[in-house]
Amino acid sequence: MTNQQQNATGDDDTPFMSRLPVGAGVLVLGFIALGIVVAVDYVTSYELQLSTLYMLVMIGVAWFCGPWWGALFASLSAFAQLQIGLTTGTTFSEPVYFYIANGNRLFAYLVIVFLVSAVRSNYERLQSAARIDFVTGVTNSIGFYEKVSIEMSRHRRSRASFALAYLNCDYFKVINEGLGHSEGDRVLAVIGRVLKANLRETDIVARLGGDEFALVFPQTGEAEAMQVVRKLCSQLENAMSRHDWPITFSVGVGVFPRAPESVDRVVGYCERVMHRVKAAGKNKVMVRVFDPDEIDSVQRAPLHVVR
Repeated sequence: MTNQQQNATGDDDTPFMSRLPVGAGVLVLGFIALGIVVAVDYVTSYELQLSTLYMLVMIGVAWFCGPWWGALFASLSAFAQLQIGLTTGTTFSEPVYFYIANGNRLFAYLVIVFLVSAVRSNYERLQSAARIDFVTGVTNSIGFYEKVSIEMSRHRRSRASFALAYLNCDYFKVINEGLGHSEGDRVLAVIGRVLKANLRETDIVARLGGDEFALVFPQTGEAEAMQVVRKLCSQLENAMSRHDWPITFSVGVGVFPRAPESVDRVVGYCERVMHRVKAAGKNKVMVRVFDPDEIDSVQRAPLHVVR
């Protein structure tokens, strides 16, 4: 049986849990763990307090699945403890105290769930901020390498071509050193806005550092990449002209029907194409289709000048 047939019938050797999305897997484990805790709680009755174990289950669910799933587990835990108390008996002198104690327990569980969810939300915001360039608002080099790694994995599954453009700002030092770093930051911010405004949602734009940007176009061949980059350069030139900035752009584009084994080699390939542009007089776009046998000979290989 082929792999495709195995996937179609579901008859493969992959364990069931490893095929589940993370959230679904956590829910399955959460229900199993909750069932075990309830069973132990029922057997030990009021002689052993297991609230900590209930909380560990709901904290895990809230962290990975969100506050509403966490609240559901909190409610199920409180309900289970209430029913166990009614079934096995309690140490309270009055029934009303028992119900008040369980109400307080449910409230505490819900507070814990929403505090955990707030911490997770802040954690995700900090993770996202660590991958954003604060000057331009686009992805920084850390986020770029992570996103391109994901794109390359997708490429290996789909075999669809992708393109990467390595963009360098010509004469940026004239602005940065002549008019000050604050004006240089303004230039970079405008470039970031123009690039974001003229790309598809699936495209990736990042500032790699200094005056260099990289753009990734998933599922894009040579002709489409040339068209997109021409449009971007035209929009960038218009923006520079409106501010009277003497900035032009040297762009090296690599098209990858087959990707190298690492992101570094992809970026390095396109960077070398960009340096060919700089050596040829700047303010041009050159395109090179990746050939694994020529990855180390870009400096000698013929390039297609498209602008």
